[in-house]
Amino acid sequence: MRAGNAEGTGRMLLWTLSAGVVLRLLYFAEHARSAFFGVDILDEAYYDGAARALLAGDPAAVFADGFRPPLYPLLLAGCYRLGGPRFDLAIALFAQHLLGIATVAMVAMLGARLAKSTAAGTVAGLLYALAGPPLFFEGERLIATLFTFLVTACLLAASAVVRQPTRLARWLALGLLTGLATEARANGLLLAAPMVAGALLLAPAGRRWRTLAVGGGTLLAVLLGTGGIRTIYGGRFQLLPSAGGINLYLGNARNADGMVPRQDRPVTYGQTYRDSVAVFAEQRYEAARAGGENLGPATPARISHYWTRCALAELRADPLGRLRLLARKAYLLLANREIPNNKRYRFILAEESPLLRRLPVRWWLLLALAPLGASNALRRGDSGLARWLIASLLLLAAGIVLFFVNGRFRLPLWPATAALAGGGALHLVETLGQRRVWRSIRALGFAALLAAVSLSAGRHLVIPGEGRDFFFRSLAHLEKGHTAAARSDAERAVAAMPDDAAAWTQLGNVREQSADARGALAAYAHAERLRPDEPRVANNLGVALEDLGREGEAYRWYLRAIALEPQFPPPWVNAASLELRAGRIDQAAARLERSSALGFHSPQMRAAEAHLLRARGDQAAADALLEQAPAAARATIEKVLANLRQPLDPSVLAPPHTTPEQP
Repeated sequence: MRAGNAEGTGRMLLWTLSAGVVLRLLYFAEHARSAFFGVDILDEAYYDGAARALLAGDPAAVFADGFRPPLYPLLLAGCYRLGGPRFDLAIALFAQHLLGIATVAMVAMLGARLAKSTAAGTVAGLLYALAGPPLFFEGERLIATLFTFLVTACLLAASAVVRQPTRLARWLALGLLTGLATEARANGLLLAAPMVAGALLLAPAGRRWRTLAVGGGTLLAVLLGTGGIRTIYGGRFQLLPSAGGINLYLGNARNADGMVPRQDRPVTYGQTYRDSVAVFAEQRYEAARAGGENLGPATPARISHYWTRCALAELRADPLGRLRLLARKAYLLLANREIPNNKRYRFILAEESPLLRRLPVRWWLLLALAPLGASNALRRGDSGLARWLIASLLLLAAGIVLFFVNGRFRLPLWPATAALAGGGALHLVETLGQRRVWRSIRALGFAALLAAVSLSAGRHLVIPGEGRDFFFRSLAHLEKGHTAAARSDAERAVAAMPDDAAAWTQLGNVREQSADARGALAAYAHAERLRPDEPRVANNLGVALEDLGREGEAYRWYLRAIALEPQFPPPWVNAASLELRAGRIDQAAARLERSSALGFHSPQMRAAEAHLLRARGDQAAADALLEQAPAAARATIEKVLANLRQPLDPSVLAPPHTTPEQP
């Protein structure tokens, strides 16, 4: 059935949208029962915090640091406001599933226009709708789904431009969408290259520069607008996010694996979640300044330029090694394996989602069919759109290979590849139906070869195993109060990763929640031997020791945690609580004031502040402070207050050793 038939187009969209909607409703119902549902893991914590800061009237939390693009936190904040406190998460994930459904429809339309066949469009839409990774990422609060939607929208806008290149409104829409894609992820700027080439090649001679000015000017206006907002809240103009320099270095350094940003040493920071890559970039920049390098005061642009120079220095030091790494990453891009960045897709299939496990479309299938579809579109379909789409696909792929290759970053390639694969599948069926033996053998052989390359490419990859997945799921279970499940997963995590301090710390946290203070102490002590520079471990050691009645040792570990990271508030509150019990009122007050200045709030801190007010004779203020406490926190506050009423001999809090001894 040829494109242009309204009835055929409507039937195509009905089939593809129906598949997309049904699968997403089923997946949402399944996902809602998962331990991971609603729990922030790694980057999700940043985006959730940034969105809530926007809702609280703090745009600087998104625009001031300039490390990440702002569009996704803005979308998330809008969904949170629409859903309110009860339904914020549900609305956010429903919005992402709606973006996924819209992407299914756009893939079908692209497939139909490429092959000039609604049958090819139907196949393309169904291939995308029945693919597991796009559906999985729609349930994650990450940029991937929004960026994939915008990339696909850019390609659909390009198809409109190809059909009528003299319509300036279409160039304006294309420029706007390209700008929005860039504000979702800076790689979106790569889509400007086909737009410039299209303006110069497709528009009539007398209108080329006008079309280029409309498309490019709209894109530039979006970037300048965001740069202006960064100037207001960050005090400096910045056209693009500053993450590019450090990621270029980490993606191409001599110790890089090309899959994840591997740092040569761990980092520590305060209570609020921060991207460890951003912290690493800043700390190493400051260390270079302190070491005598001629660097100015840290700004996002200077830090990014510094790391870009470091990446180029790596290339000059070992050009053959960097070329081999790029070749390896290009090979990994073909692999039928979703290389993990946050959660491991294989773990989700095995442990969490029977639905995703049953979906038939994987990367190898699209990769096998897409070249056939590209060849067919160039010969018999819309060759102009095919060239534009192929160029965009290759540029986006190059942008991935230049940095990191993993499932999350590869996701934007799925829609265009599926659109081509729809035409490839139809072409293969037609060739076989026509009984053209040699042409059929060539087509099947080429598809089989690409499938074999994809299926074998990632087979021998050394990827962090399921230990990290059990660790993440233990975090999720513990946050939801599922202590037994959290303990089981934590034990499986340390069994799989015996040298991972975070896994041992999580086991300690679970044992602490299970009132197993001795078991918690043993786990924290093991974690401290692995990571003696981690303030959270030192603080948790103090908590376990205090639970065992060893307040003097606990106090020294709290002070150790403060020394390791003064911006980490919990040990300030914990040390202040012991000082209150020992009658050191002024010292405790100073610590609580410091913790408050760090923006920290917890039931323990509220109880300590109320006890301090009572100790100073202000009973009314103490009662008012306690009355303002959330109902859910009052049981914890009463427990802490009861503990604070237990007097402590001041001599117990003796001057600490430089480094506390291992318990």
